[in-house]
Amino acid sequence: MKQQRFTITSFSNPKVKWVSGLKEKRNRDEENQFFIEGYREIKKAITGNPTSPIPCLPVKITSLFVSPECFLGENEETLISSLRCPIFELPRKIFEKISYRDRPDGLIAVADTPNANVPWEKIQSIETNPILIIEGVEKPGNLGTILRTAEGAGVGLVIVTDPRIDLFNPNVVRASTGTIFTLPVYMGDLKQVLVEFQKKGYKCYAVTPEGKTLYSSVDMKQKSVFLFGSEQYGLSPMAKELSDKTLYLPMLGEADSLNLAMSCGIVLYESIRQRSK
Repeated sequence: MKQQRFTITSFSNPKVKWVSGLKEKRNRDEENQFFIEGYREIKKAITGNPTSPIPCLPVKITSLFVSPECFLGENEETLISSLRCPIFELPRKIFEKISYRDRPDGLIAVADTPNANVPWEKIQSIETNPILIIEGVEKPGNLGTILRTAEGAGVGLVIVTDPRIDLFNPNVVRASTGTIFTLPVYMGDLKQVLVEFQKKGYKCYAVTPEGKTLYSSVDMKQKSVFLFGSEQYGLSPMAKELSDKTLYLPMLGEADSLNLAMSCGIVLYESIRQRSK
């Protein structure tokens, strides 16, 4: 298929209003499409992670909006030419209107929203360790940071249950630096997820300020699932009841808990330390 290129010179062009509207969840749901901004993020969406034993979310880019005036490097044209979708070129001022960023780099892709439900049929013989479950996350920036941290810590699968945000919020994509496309990330029902993993021999650990066991004292070399709750409400009673143990992080000052993303990072990197011994 030959690549088609179009030039947009007016703020009133319908395509400008349409792509800018995808910043809002209501429009993403109606169109069944979402917004990927940035060279690094789009590159990861295209390449995915072919070596992952669990498939990552499939991304089909349907259009690309570019502004050469905003390009920061020398590889943008190579990326653009690799895509077989309509390309819309905009001047800087119009691109800044549709951008989600203060300093855009001149690339915004629109993609079909993938089915993010857990593909149980594809992970029946799962052996990856560790697995991360996030229940009821409320802040897209936190979720994105957690995904970035999880990939760095060697997490093989992330499942988001009962989210209070859209998994494809532009800020999730941005804060994850595109790792939402290179790490298997899915959504599922908490009870089903925990039961399934326990059937497969995983120990499920709920990390909560009310935990009974110091986080670093459990054996993380064995197959482990770590559960974290929302920023405001923490884990649900069901999450704690269904887990094998509840873990806590020591808090020596006046604060009673840490930022969600920071808590995830501490536990996941302890897992690396134990598994590398």
